[in-house]
Amino acid sequence: MYNVLKKFFVLIFVLAITGNAQTIVNGQFVVTNHNSSIYTINVQINTNSGTNGLGTSTIIFNFDSTALTFPSTPVNGTDYTFLNFSGGNYSPATITRPTANQIWLNIELLNTNNGTLVTKSPGWIDVATITFNIINHSGSSNLTWQNTNSNWAIFDANNSTIWTNGTFTNLNTSPLPVELTSFAANINNNKVELNWQTATEVNNYGFEIQRAKKSDNLMWEKIGFVEGNGTSNSPKSYRFDDNNPLQSNLVYRLKQLDINGDYKYSKEIEINLTPKDYVLFQNYPNPFNPSTTIKFSLPNRSFVNIKVYDITGREVAILFDGAKEAGTYSIDFNASNLSSGTYFYRISAGNFVQVRKMLLLK
Repeated sequence: MYNVLKKFFVLIFVLAITGNAQTIVNGQFVVTNHNSSIYTINVQINTNSGTNGLGTSTIIFNFDSTALTFPSTPVNGTDYTFLNFSGGNYSPATITRPTANQIWLNIELLNTNNGTLVTKSPGWIDVATITFNIINHSGSSNLTWQNTNSNWAIFDANNSTIWTNGTFTNLNTSPLPVELTSFAANINNNKVELNWQTATEVNNYGFEIQRAKKSDNLMWEKIGFVEGNGTSNSPKSYRFDDNNPLQSNLVYRLKQLDINGDYKYSKEIEINLTPKDYVLFQNYPNPFNPSTTIKFSLPNRSFVNIKVYDITGREVAILFDGAKEAGTYSIDFNASNLSSGTYFYRISAGNFVQVRKMLLLK
């Protein structure tokens, strides 16, 4: 669901203004929750200078009633919560919904005092949280500050000086409409299986799979892409196999892409592929012609030497000779210059030595 927040707000008052001081008030909507059925926002304000006291106030805004619903008689603690104005020198704050697409936040200061302090930008004070029910995921919230009613205003703590309109803008009001409910990884035969599920999707282009080696400074690389289901109100399951992890300690994440190009990242999950033992695997394919792959695992950083011998014990190839970090590795062996027959490959890594047989058929 895409949310359009208009940068416009006018406050008109019915009480006379006394004094020449003017305080400009700024406001914004902040999305705090967005899932398959709930859309919750914070209403926030600040001022243009110093610290000022908020007095009797009514803040009015509109929303799109074809996409969101809000009860005509909202319940405190369920449909809304005032965060700074209940008790003390304020009467119990209330919210009303006089029309299908309009909400009034009513705050009344009982007597002349300092009121709730509202600070200068970039500080923000939360006025209230409003919780909508989503009825149309392809709709728009259209949160709009009210500018046509002549009966309501925001006053300072003396209930005499109006706070004039400033900049009313948006912050985080466009969360991507894809609810990711799970993301997990499993190791199976030296490959990493990634599985994830969504509850709902709107305009979901797909998921870019990213991988990084575990370190203090993650260097992410794209290793694949899985197409999304566009718009859906039912759970969808996805899978991606990393068949060549080749690292001992890896981190994975998803980059979910919206059709319009917006994106967000999933949580990161870590997979430890460090082997428990030294292992020299059987080459594959076997028999082979003329190439085969030899795989081995190291539980620790080791100096590794891998050689190939013929049936007489004569050395015919050195496949690797050097240091390797812990992990599982593959080496390709091309025997195009050798004749058919039985060969042996031998690994030496630390105190570990193992020999396996392979068959070249031309």
